[in-house]
Amino acid sequence: MQRRTLLAVLALVVAGSLAVPASALGIQVHVRVEGAKRTIFGAGERLLEPFTGTVTARDGTGIELSEPTALGALEAASRAGEFFYGLQSTSFGPFVDQIGRNAGTAARFWVFKVNGAFAPVGAADLVLRDGDSVLWYLVPFDPSGVGPDTLDLAAAGQGCVRAFSVDANGARSPARDVVFKVDARRVTSAGGRLCPKGHWHEVRATKAGAIRSEVMHRFEVAATR
Repeated sequence: MQRRTLLAVLALVVAGSLAVPASALGIQVHVRVEGAKRTIFGAGERLLEPFTGTVTARDGTGIELSEPTALGALEAASRAGEFFYGLQSTSFGPFVDQIGRNAGTAARFWVFKVNGAFAPVGAADLVLRDGDSVLWYLVPFDPSGVGPDTLDLAAAGQGCVRAFSVDANGARSPARDVVFKVDARRVTSAGGRLCPKGHWHEVRATKAGAIRSEVMHRFEVAATR
């Protein structure tokens, strides 16, 4: 009888653990913040657990983040990287108006992508899943509302890397006329593909009018051949 009771209790514990909401499981996401001239945080897209709890807007309004969100990812990055960000509270919800020394203006503002695509909701409402990639970046005003493409890197086999342009919908296409930064060297590639020779540590892609890519390290490229 005692054994049956114990088994019943264990079954309830297991069932209860399966019912735990995703926000309580300690998910981790990749976070990167790109400023106007340099990376502010997470060049290699560092893994962090999004902050949950209360964040405070400039006017003192408390904003409760009960789920892992894009705003919670920024808060976690701010704490890990010790950089400031400003949050405005409006009737449409909170929005980020400054990160580091880069304040949003009528001519430029802060936006974010999740897994390469613009989100249909605000940063405080976009619930993340384990392994998502969150990119915050500063964009110039664009009447079309689309903004510049972002760059992304992928291993291309045999120690090579390829750059991709990622549009607002997350669609990827091979990037052309890219400038790769291989450690301190700059290498131009019309086809957007690079096979670095000799000793090197890290590589990233840049292109006029696009947001710079993440940094890939040599061992990461080798591991994905």
